[in-house]
Amino acid sequence: MNWDDALASDGLTSEQREALEQSSAALTDRNAVYFGDLYRAGERWRLLLDFENETAFLDIETTGLGGDSYLTMCGIPDAYGFKAYVRGDNLDQLVEDLHHYKLVVTFNGIIFDVPWLRRGLGPLLENTAHIDLMHVLRSVGLRGGLKKIEKAIGLDRGDDLSLLTGRDAVNLWNMAQDGEPNALETLIRYNAEDVASLPRLAEYAYGKNSAGTPMAVPGFFSPCPFRHFIPSL
Repeated sequence: MNWDDALASDGLTSEQREALEQSSAALTDRNAVYFGDLYRAGERWRLLLDFENETAFLDIETTGLGGDSYLTMCGIPDAYGFKAYVRGDNLDQLVEDLHHYKLVVTFNGIIFDVPWLRRGLGPLLENTAHIDLMHVLRSVGLRGGLKKIEKAIGLDRGDDLSLLTGRDAVNLWNMAQDGEPNALETLIRYNAEDVASLPRLAEYAYGKNSAGTPMAVPGFFSPCPFRHFIPSL
């Protein structure tokens, strides 16, 4: 059933018809925020399919969690590849580039990534809907950190960076500031490995949440490359 079929139904109340008309208009206008505001955090997987080519997967790195800590970089893969935004290089460009997306997808971004981005770069993402996969995956019984959930569903990174942690990312940044060769490149690759799993986690979350509903067919398969955008050293 599509929007026209739903609107043509004789069994709609006036309130239902009005809601469907508003939703249809929002989709035509590519207004993802409208739908993001309608759904609780755990239900926003429903936006993935309709905005798949206008989605940024996003992960940041910082120097820690304390009051004097700051944003060091942000990695974004989309349907066209991966781009790293690095402090002291092109981080300020991130604000403008985010305007091009209708949807951002993070893991724990509601309380971590997005507040840190706004703290470091000012207002952003006001016209962009946000899916936090941590909340979406909780709705299918998956809890814990990113790497724990990856292992639980069989996502194996299979590389030498899989054992690194957020503390290692801080150390890599500090080493880069001290002139250590390859430290920044390693940090970018670490970030890319983290964010590379988000498209596959989104596919998994969509499949599990949509099971048994009309949304399960054809399903969501992210156009974002998974392995091909990770920079090599």
